Amino acid sequence: MDFSLIGKEIKILRSALNLSQAELSEGICTQSQISKIEKGEVYPLANTLYYIAERLGVDINYFYDLATNPQLSYVKEVFVQVRNLMNRSEFEEVYAIVENERKNPLFINNRKNKQFLLSTEGICIYHLKKDKKEALRLLQNALDLTKMTSKLLGEREIEILNSMAIVHFETNNCEDALIIFNRAIESYMKLPYHQDPTIKTKILYNKAKTLTRLKRLEESNDTCIQAIKWCVKQNSLYGLGNLYYHIGYNYSLLQCNDIAIEYYNKSIHIFIIQENKIFVKHIKEKINELSVLME
Repeated sequence: MDFSLIGKEIKILRSALNLSQAELSEGICTQSQISKIEKGEVYPLANTLYYIAERLGVDINYFYDLATNPQLSYVKEVFVQVRNLMNRSEFEEVYAIVENERKNPLFINNRKNKQFLLSTEGICIYHLKKDKKEALRLLQNALDLTKMTSKLLGEREIEILNSMAIVHFETNNCEDALIIFNRAIESYMKLPYHQDPTIKTKILYNKAKTLTRLKRLEESNDTCIQAIKWCVKQNSLYGLGNLYYHIGYNYSLLQCNDIAIEYYNKSIHIFIIQENKIFVKHIKEKINELSVLME
């Protein structure tokens, strides 16, 4: 039995939940003890491991099983594969993985893993079958799995809220989408630590698109500016090109074509850095269209 695997898995689960060592240790032990446990320098007492397991959303036996069965790292590989496929919008391949893992004990008996599978299934159901009701049901079930384990929503739960709001937005239920986006942003800012700053960028960008559809263009631009300031603060290019583009789009709707072109050019610079040739071509076409109108 290799007890050092327990410390490694605690670190993996903690990172997946976007918890800091301080957050995990609060009320259980010291932060330094968590650090030593994760490094395999010490083994946790049974009662300490029980509370750590509870906070991470797993049964304590999960760790004992891991010590005797190191193949549980398989779950981590599934997570990475699914995320990569989702980023490429390959939802059929993702759904095939969900179907394959649906009865896998590694996912059934672990709240964190089950939540990941449920939320992923919800997203796939919407994109592949356009079944809004079932997609929202699955996403809500995923959210409910861990809502009783913490007073605050974690980053993963906030991402689920973002997915729910997107479903509402894409089905033209913009008012409900806006309510959920606002809740997601509020929950994110309540977190004492932000492990993944791109979450806020995603939510603000989606909120801005929703405001545009509601014809609240100035509010949409303000939201984009808020997101841009966040990107700058985090030294992140993630979403920056889309945000500049969306401001330009809003100004084109306001028929302020000179300002629209200014922001379109800013977005082009970002997409050139990111080697996104498709977006660069599209934006150049938009600029040409507006330039003709200004002649």
